Amino acid sequence: MGEAAMRIGYGILVIYNHPIEKSSSYATFKDQLSVIVADNSTNEEIRKRNQKQVEKDGNVYLDMKGNQGLSKAYNQAISWIQQKEQKSCFILIMDDDTIFGNDFLPKATQEMNAKQADVYVPIVKAEKQILSPCTIHNGRIKAIHSLLSVHEDTISAINSGMIVSLNVYQKIRYNENLFLEYIDHDFIRQLKQHKYSIHVLQQEIQQNFSVFENDKASAKTRFSILKKDLHVFYGKSLSQHFLYKSILWKRKLRAVIQYKDLSIVWKW
Repeated sequence: MGEAAMRIGYGILVIYNHPIEKSSSYATFKDQLSVIVADNSTNEEIRKRNQKQVEKDGNVYLDMKGNQGLSKAYNQAISWIQQKEQKSCFILIMDDDTIFGNDFLPKATQEMNAKQADVYVPIVKAEKQILSPCTIHNGRIKAIHSLLSVHEDTISAINSGMIVSLNVYQKIRYNENLFLEYIDHDFIRQLKQHKYSIHVLQQEIQQNFSVFENDKASAKTRFSILKKDLHVFYGKSLSQHFLYKSILWKRKLRAVIQYKDLSIVWKW
């Protein structure tokens, strides 16, 4: 590919009940990219404020009119780009609270020109721990301690910071049966099925990563979403059922410790 083809033209950011001006990733890219903000907020006042701000910045606002889930929001943003963009380009997927360096785009583009691929994933860290890329083997997702552990057949990654060729979306989309969890791992699984190439960038970004919310009610809602999404991701296979159960138990036990409430074991 020539340099012209290696163009990161758009960013996609999904926001939920959060003012856009408080998003660290939006602040970084609002003047560097055409950012499509898909707003899943259930609070109408926040949506109105976000729309006003995003359009004032010259970016694109998509009102999802309530929380439609992450995959539907991504797909709507991709459809918008496909209608507008005739040329080959790349799209940066971002979480609203990821910390990117201001030089992320030029450095990523430089690496992309040196190594052709369909999808690029940066190194995502929570403090010193590597969150992404990670490995997946027989459905089990594991963190890595070194990039030497990453191989093409076992790689997986999280969405934030992923740079995807627009051409990829002609064949695959985000799985709308998944609402929030495992959307990224499902997407990587689809990439492999279609033989798309994935390359790990040397660029590092920082993720504000917390498995649970601060209040128990939000954590319980998140747990019920996880339960449904895991069921979709692992399917009805008996061999994956134990894995499905063990992930849920781990999350439950973390919640028991966090909220010091043993009743979570049977109530959730």
